[in-house]
Parts: sequence; C-alpha cells; structure tokens
Amino acid sequence: MSNYNRADATFGAYATALGIIVAILLVMAFVVATRSEEHIPRVDYTPDARTLQEVADYTVYVPGELPDGWVPTSSRIDAEEDEEEPVTWTVGFATPEDLHARFSMSDADPERFIAETTEQGAPDGESGIGGEAWKRYTDREEPQRSLVRREDGVTLVVTGSAGYAELETLAGSLEPRG
Repeated sequence: MSNYNRADATFGAYATALGIIVAILLVMAFVVATRSEEHIPRVDYTPDARTLQEVADYTVYVPGELPDGWVPTSSRIDAEEDEEEPVTWTVGFATPEDLHARFSMSDADPERFIAETTEQGAPDGESGIGGEAWKRYTDREEPQRSLVRREDGVTLVVTGSAGYAELETLAGSLEPRG
C-alpha cells in the first residue's frame, strides 16, 4: 500500500489547473492574432472618374499612381439633373501611415466649397507640388490639414487627418483627364 501525501496531490492539481489556464491563454492569443489585421475595403474609383468626365464642365483630375500603402476606400459623385448645379467628386483613401486623406473637386462656389471641405480651416502657408502652388489650411480643433488649388472653373482640395507630406503625395499624383 502506498503512502498518501497531501502535498503531492495539491501539486498535481495545481499543475493541471496551470496547464489548463496556459492552454486557454494560448488559444486566446491565437484568436486575437488572427483577427488583429485590419481589413480596409478597397473601391475602384475609375467608373466614377469616367462618369464625371461625361457630366462635368471642367477638367477632371484623377489620382494617378500612388506609392504602396495607399488604399482607395470611397468614391462619390454629387451631381444634380440640373446642369446649373455644381458637380462634386470625392475620393477617400487610407494612407500608409494609417490615417485618412480625401481628394475633392467641384465647380461649386470656391469660397463656400473651400470652407466646407477644409471645415473652416485657417490659412497655413503654401506647398509647391509639381510646379503648382497649393494653399495650406489647418483646423486647429480637429487634426485636419488641407491643400487647396483653384483652376479655371474648378477647385481642388486634398484634405484629411494625414500630415502635409502624405497630402502632398496625393496632390502630386493628380492627373488631368479629358
């Protein structure tokens, strides 16, 4: 007959409980690791660009080749049946720095469009991009910066939570179409 030792029984139960806890933690860590990668929806904005070329009375600018890490996430055209109404196009992006940027263009009243799109941003200097001067705006209450350029009949705005360097990358990619 063997001797019963209460210390051995306690250690065995302790080791079993610890093993179960470690196994649960490993399963939880695996589940969290597989789900931690953010899925950013990607959209194709080229159909909207083609539509805009058909309905807009101004030169349409389209984002061209962007470095790796730029993901187009939205595209929206605001146009009324009435040809007298402004036509506005907005394309949103997730940036390589995991921030947001969007490009908007419109033939709406420039002052009103700039105020709305920059969220009443205050002038903040200038950026030279591709030989063109873009006015900088910043909203000190929200982490938002904007770049603005006026063309004949259209206003271009690149804005978002991204820094000026990323906004300048997006602005520099813009190419005129048709």
